[in-house]
Amino acid sequence: MAVMPVILVAGSVILAGVLALVFTVLSCFWLYRDSRLHGQPPALWVLLAVFASPIIALLLYFIFGRKAPLEPCENCGSLLTRSDRYCPACGAANGLYGQPAPKRRLGALGTAAIVCGLASVVCMAGLLAGMFVFAFSAVDTPLETTTGEFIHSSLPIESAMDVNTGWVIMSTQGHRNGVWSFSMSKTSDGYHKSGRFDLDDPHDRILAADVICEGETLELEVIQDGETVYTEALSGADGVQYFSLAGLEPGEVKLRVVNHGATDISGRIWVE
Repeated sequence: MAVMPVILVAGSVILAGVLALVFTVLSCFWLYRDSRLHGQPPALWVLLAVFASPIIALLLYFIFGRKAPLEPCENCGSLLTRSDRYCPACGAANGLYGQPAPKRRLGALGTAAIVCGLASVVCMAGLLAGMFVFAFSAVDTPLETTTGEFIHSSLPIESAMDVNTGWVIMSTQGHRNGVWSFSMSKTSDGYHKSGRFDLDDPHDRILAADVICEGETLELEVIQDGETVYTEALSGADGVQYFSLAGLEPGEVKLRVVNHGATDISGRIWVE
C-alpha cells in the first residue's frame, strides 16, 4: 500500500515535467515565428521564455508585443503595416492602407503549446490534491510495527526541538496518532532526536520502541527535570523493545535518541 502513492507521485511529477518541457519548446517556436510577423525581435521573446518562463513571455507578448501584423509591400516586398500610407523602403503607395488588419489565430503550434501547458498545470494540481487527500486519510490509518502489529498509544508523544551539533543526512521526525517517529540516514557521532510526553501514572505505563538501523546501536536517554534518569540501548535487530517507567515521577518526560555510529535509522516510540 505504501508503494502506490510513491509511484503515483513520481509518475505525476515526470508527466508534468515532460508536458512543461514540451510547452516551453512549442512556446518558443510559436513566439519566434509570430514575433517575426509582427515586427518584433524574435530572439528577445525566445530568451524571455527560456530564462523567465514561457507563461510570463506569452503574457507580455500578447499585451505589448503582438501589435499590427507586417505584410509585404506590393512594389518591393518590404514589410509594412496597413497603417503605413507609403512604403518606408521604396515610397510606393500602400494599397492596403486603412483597411482592417486580419486577425491572426494561434494556429496548430500555438494551440498545441497551450494544451500542453494546461495539461501540465492540471497534472500538478491533481498531484497536490491527491497528496492532500492521502495525507488526511493517513491520519486515521493505524500505525504498525515492523512485525505487522498495530500500535496502540496510551499517551501522545510529540517531537521536540533540541539544541544539536554535528551533521546529518536525510533526517526527518514527526508524530502521528500519539507515536513519535524519526529517521536519519547518516549522522555524526552524538547527533540526536528528541521527543516529549506528559506521564500520568509511571507504574501503569510502559515505553515501547521499534527501531531499524544498520551498524552500531542507538542510545535512548530518558530525561526528567533536566536530568537523565536512565539510558537504554536500542537495537535494530531486537524488534519492539519495552522499557519500564516505574522509576519516573508524574510530569513531563523528555526522550532523546542519540546516534553513535548507526546508519539508515528509522524508528517509532510510543507509550502503552
